[in-house]
Amino acid sequence: MDRNPFSEAEIAGRLARVRDALAERELDAAIFASPENVFYLTGLDHWGYFAPHLLIVPLDGKPVLVTRSMERVTVENQVTAADFRGHSDSETAADLAARVLFELGLPGKQIGLEYWTSGLSHGLAEKLEAQADARWSDISGLVDRMRRVKSAEEQVLMRQAAGVTDAAASAAITAISDQASEQEVAAQCVAAMIRAGGHAPGFGPFIRPAARLGEEHTTWGSGVYRKDEPVFVELSGCVSRYHAPLGRLVRIGHIKDEDAAMAEVTARAFDAVVNALRPGVKARDVYAAWQGSPTRRVFRITAAITAAIWSAPASRRPGPAATRSPA
Repeated sequence: MDRNPFSEAEIAGRLARVRDALAERELDAAIFASPENVFYLTGLDHWGYFAPHLLIVPLDGKPVLVTRSMERVTVENQVTAADFRGHSDSETAADLAARVLFELGLPGKQIGLEYWTSGLSHGLAEKLEAQADARWSDISGLVDRMRRVKSAEEQVLMRQAAGVTDAAASAAITAISDQASEQEVAAQCVAAMIRAGGHAPGFGPFIRPAARLGEEHTTWGSGVYRKDEPVFVELSGCVSRYHAPLGRLVRIGHIKDEDAAMAEVTARAFDAVVNALRPGVKARDVYAAWQGSPTRRVFRITAAITAAIWSAPASRRPGPAATRSPA
């Protein structure tokens, strides 16, 4: 999170595809507010996205990124594909964006806007529309669809993230033992993540005892793990905002025969999914491969087992279950 991870050619290609899409829709410009899409189109990688970022992309001319003035140094260090315009904290991004639209000669023009994003509140959208003379069109999903197919540069980042995932998961599993504190296990996991070259992930890691397994989005507490207790581990390494998730259920001491058998079933079902993943194959066909697995019926026992299928290892696949001997 200290640099733009993309080449100038990569960014230029993305902007060209966006402009082609805008021209097909007979739009004169577009404003992108989704943090994911602003990052995709500029390469700006920082934690400032908690405040609005409005990327104005005209059909012709250089895009303009509107956000808080304090982000000037970061934007100028990282972004070459867009000009920076910073607003003070006494006004909103919408106030400045409206003025920029006027300066770009866009009053009365057809302008696309991402309405369906957490990066654009209802109030901010209303304020922008009230101040800018334009005919507005919802372009939510336009860039998201482009992002589905990963470029060679993106794939490199995803593979690096997978390596970070493996290091973090290995450290967590190694640290889990009888009487190990939940905080120490988490500390070992996060330390390994950073030492492996990872950046701050967008979510988690989630590491918690089975007693709290159903709490979907809680993580470690102040307790200790104990012999024969299952421990849930779900995490993802991250490199330049690209992630590679992994999930494990770790048992301290030993594993029951039926649980070991379920682990093997999970591995075979996952293999069916991996073998079905090929260019041009539809997602529903991959799902059908899983549904058609001879062992599919076993997964009707519990929804938690269903969730285990996607929990592939990141860069390699060891056994889908792990057992730790008591310390």
